[in-house]
Amino acid sequence: MLTMNNAFALGELNVREFLDNRENLWPELFLPNFQLSDTSKDLVYPNWFEGNWLVTSQDLINESEEPVVYEVNFYRNNLNEIVGNRSKNAQSIGKAIFGDKLIKVVNDPQSFNSQITYLKDDFYIDSRITGRTQIQDNDIFFADELVIQTAHKPGASRVNQVEAISKFKKCDEINSESKDNEKKDICGFQYIASYGSKVGDPSVHAVKTNKYKLTFKFIGN
Repeated sequence: MLTMNNAFALGELNVREFLDNRENLWPELFLPNFQLSDTSKDLVYPNWFEGNWLVTSQDLINESEEPVVYEVNFYRNNLNEIVGNRSKNAQSIGKAIFGDKLIKVVNDPQSFNSQITYLKDDFYIDSRITGRTQIQDNDIFFADELVIQTAHKPGASRVNQVEAISKFKKCDEINSESKDNEKKDICGFQYIASYGSKVGDPSVHAVKTNKYKLTFKFIGN
């Protein structure tokens, strides 16, 4: 008989295998099957994520593109877990991507899985996370999320499914500008895949893939 601890360890092993497989498959990704998904829980980050960070995101597929720079915040919730400040972070990332076209980003107060991005010209994007899985490891952040995005503009709507695989760790000492008395820089990658509108069809392959290199520099608590 499996004990509770053994069952948990087995689950973690399966999640790690799933995430490793998704990373190794990129860019030949197909719509993921999140058998171990739990969207009732938010993403939980290692303790060293706590605080405010300046993120530089470089598109590795289109390296001629200027890096996108934005600020993010991670804080300790009432369960003593480090989670992302979804409201602040979404607004910051949205501003970096859309610039003056962004009006505001509104998070669903009842669910950390839903938010709406309002843009000029009566254009808005409704985003809902339908799959989420991650490993619990204080040495690395490794997670995968699937989002259904519905873009609305006058007279038309368009559905797209987007998968985001995120893998972050403390930067290697040789590549980090952090001093001994500072929080270490965080380095990692995000693998993004778009699947179009065929929701739930496991045979759908990604119609577009991107890979981004991210660097987090600590800017205070």
